[in-house]
Amino acid sequence: MINYKTATLEELKIEFKRLSKQAGDMPLGTRKEFSHLPAILEDDETPLAVAAGLMGGNTWLITLTDRRVIFLDKGMVFGLKQVNVSLADIVSVSSRTRMMTGSIILNTTGQVYTIENVMKGAVIPFTNLVNSACERLNTSVAGAAATREYPLDPAPMEMIIQLEKLASLKERGILSDEEFSTQKARILAM
Repeated sequence: MINYKTATLEELKIEFKRLSKQAGDMPLGTRKEFSHLPAILEDDETPLAVAAGLMGGNTWLITLTDRRVIFLDKGMVFGLKQVNVSLADIVSVSSRTRMMTGSIILNTTGQVYTIENVMKGAVIPFTNLVNSACERLNTSVAGAAATREYPLDPAPMEMIIQLEKLASLKERGILSDEEFSTQKARILAM
């Protein structure tokens, strides 16, 4: 595994090609964006694939990591635009293809990101990779929650049983409304 923080330019070129193949795309015109990726990645974050497409009239490098989708656009002269979408925030990922290109649509609870003009051969593989990364994240979060121990408190269940018995006695006419209210208050005060 490459250490992006200490990688040479040659190592980054090789890594760019490897990540491009993961989605079946050679993202044209986005090498300059990829060269900025080491400064953006967290220390233990792992890139999984890259693709390129148009968003807002500009060409963006789209990098899928094990935590997020990173959009990078390096201007012609200066400036770097960056958009981060956490995998945990992604509600759905969809795609559509046309004759030569296609679109990838990332939906979060508050935003829709549509990436146009993605090479047709990369649209479905990249969409599937994002879906898989989201599923892995959701599975690991659900697994962590399932292994957490929650102590069972029998008191609420006992209280419910007592209240049901009390209601049954009232329905059968054994307890008056006043007696029912008094006993109910006593049970709830426990």
